Amino acid sequence: MNPSFRQIAELFNVVDLEGDSEEKALRDALTGRSADESEDFGRQRLSEGDYQNAIRHFKEAISQHDATKPETLIDLAGAYEYADYELQAFRQYRKALKAKNDAPESLLGLSDLLRRSGRYRDSVAELEKAIHLDPGNAYYHIKLAETLRDMGEPNRALAVAQYAVVVKPDESFYHYWVGDLELQLKRYEEALRSFRAAIELSPGDDFLYLRASVAFWRTDRKSEAIKAIRLASDLDTERHLYHGLLEALLRASGQEQEADLELDRAGQMDRYDRDVMNRTLAEMGIREYDLHSG
Repeated sequence: MNPSFRQIAELFNVVDLEGDSEEKALRDALTGRSADESEDFGRQRLSEGDYQNAIRHFKEAISQHDATKPETLIDLAGAYEYADYELQAFRQYRKALKAKNDAPESLLGLSDLLRRSGRYRDSVAELEKAIHLDPGNAYYHIKLAETLRDMGEPNRALAVAQYAVVVKPDESFYHYWVGDLELQLKRYEEALRSFRAAIELSPGDDFLYLRASVAFWRTDRKSEAIKAIRLASDLDTERHLYHGLLEALLRASGQEQEADLELDRAGQMDRYDRDVMNRTLAEMGIREYDLHSG
């Protein structure tokens, strides 16, 4: 079967403006025949990033329900939040709480809005209410830990995050999060244990090896730090960052010839990779002097 005209147009990036505008007009005019259908349309538009139509469909669903449904109010609040209508989102989360007092999802949404506006203590209070309602939800604990970290209380944040690991020990991200905070607190041996757990659960994530290399270097395990970066490079062979880090680590450990082998790929780093490299080296305590003094 020959390709359709649309497939050929897509191949050559030819946009049918008239057809696209007609399709958009049809989508914009679409209305759910029931509350459930309107909710489905709203979630679909939300996943597509069409926040205005998502808001419209969720509002329609609310008007079609015989009684106020908290889940739809939460969906509408989320759509407002994604569209950066923070005040409207805040009001909808509050409405959801009035409709259903035990709605931790609403508390989580309120907490995120408060945190983004710098009201950390109010954000913590909402999260603590959510945790009280659903104490076994590890995600709520990690969100609380993130807020505590942002407000400058890393030790409290660590205790909360460690509890999230206890609640859900098979989640690689939680182990990584704890390890990253332990790096900040200069608890390097503990960070290594956390990164090992994260890597065992997600061995194909090159970023975890990058973070583990900092803890290795800080505990004077230089060969392991270099090995961790090599493993990260094996997992993402296209990223020049790892060659830049290898050159720096090899040079800082006195392996000049091996470092020279990385020069070509290291020289292809973009600005973002250079920024990540410089921040990583700073965490390791490696100064510019160390790279040139042998």
